[in-house]
Amino acid sequence: MEYLYRTNPVRRTFLLWVGFQLLLWSVFLVSFLTHPGAWQNVPAVPSGSGAEGSFVATLVYILGRNLVVCLLIVVGNIFLRFGWFTPGLAILFFQGLTIGWMAGSNGFEVPFATVAAANLQYLRIGLWETTAYAVACGVTLKKSLFMARSFPAKTWDEQRSWSDLTWEPGEKALLLVGSLALLVAAIIEAWFLVS
Repeated sequence: MEYLYRTNPVRRTFLLWVGFQLLLWSVFLVSFLTHPGAWQNVPAVPSGSGAEGSFVATLVYILGRNLVVCLLIVVGNIFLRFGWFTPGLAILFFQGLTIGWMAGSNGFEVPFATVAAANLQYLRIGLWETTAYAVACGVTLKKSLFMARSFPAKTWDEQRSWSDLTWEPGEKALLLVGSLALLVAAIIEAWFLVS
């Protein structure tokens, strides 16, 4: 894990994204195997049944929900670090667990009729959202203001102020990519829900 702090932002983000996907899909497999009935005789539900309100209202709701997750990851990384561990990493890990478990057990608000349909929807929407989560974590992982060697911190080994935070051009580009991924995912999901 220390390697993540020594490598460049693009590689760090990519490694976090790959690790997140491996976790998510491993948990999906366990959940799928332990909940086989969740995928049997699922009634067909029209795509628009999950939306309440207009396209814009649905889009704002989806963006808000995903921005909260990204902000929690960012704040968790920026404020505290204990050795290699940050609360932002914990939130990313928790997201991988919960998304994988919910997907494997077909625990969506509107359940999918087949695993293939769920995976296609993940490729359309979920992949973009989870990419944004990994980008948010990868870009801000090294930006911690308060750092200690271990948890709980008896003293802070390093303290920085807001003015010490700098953003490299690569980090800015990654933040733009993550923001666009979040926006694209929200537009596709809102369109799918209201159509």
